[in-house]
Amino acid sequence: MPLATVYRIAATLAVLLVSAPLSEAAFRRSRPSSSRHSSLSLRRRLHVNPLITDTGTVEVEWNSLYSGLAGDYSMPATVKFTPEGSNVWWGRTEYSASFDTLEAYNADGRQPVHFSDRVSVAATALLVDQPYFDLAIAPQVTAFLRGDSGVRAGATAIGRFDFGRNNLGFTAGWNGATAASVTNPAGTMDLGLGAGRRLAAQGWLGRITPHANFVYERSTGQSPIRATFEGVEYQITDKVAVDISGQHFRTTGVVDHQFLVGVTVNLGRWR
Repeated sequence: MPLATVYRIAATLAVLLVSAPLSEAAFRRSRPSSSRHSSLSLRRRLHVNPLITDTGTVEVEWNSLYSGLAGDYSMPATVKFTPEGSNVWWGRTEYSASFDTLEAYNADGRQPVHFSDRVSVAATALLVDQPYFDLAIAPQVTAFLRGDSGVRAGATAIGRFDFGRNNLGFTAGWNGATAASVTNPAGTMDLGLGAGRRLAAQGWLGRITPHANFVYERSTGQSPIRATFEGVEYQITDKVAVDISGQHFRTTGVVDHQFLVGVTVNLGRWR
């Protein structure tokens, strides 16, 4: 086996290990929806990253996320791969898996970390690929490992306009549960907008992109969530990017301010 392949496999396994587990205390709490962490990748596609990973390459994305409301720390992660091919499903579709860890204080003050309570898989198909406009559809299935039962299934449409150093994008998605509960709503709808602008056409300023996003989310039997995000992404190299942003989730009488540091690494061609 080529040494480069060994490095890529090791890096992928490292992400899986680091990004494991959710505390038992945490999954008992009511979580707004399973889309909270999976939407991280979608938002970043709107203003910086291409809608899908480069053909034939593997990409990993992980984030360090701190919530000011509950004092929780989580590390959502996504592994993505677009196979080489000549058709939509094998050549223009990115296949991905997402999961997260969460570290939270329980009743006795400890911070246990266990495996994530859910794993999501998605297939993001690039339907329109033009110089100024891209459109993709992303069916997604989320399987519960503990806490809730059944699965969630749905899809998200992703559109992006590029003009000069500016970009503007939108998302529209819906997902539903096969076994609804208090922490697993029967249906969730979300709408998002995002915009970004590179600071310069070239040079080191051309690697910096300030961005902003807005998301409206409504789940069955729950108050709507309105979220705003602002931050900046720095493209360190063609294969490595770092994103730092603030996140603000607002529902009835409650605001949760979060701080996020995200890293995206393209591991190159999978051979």
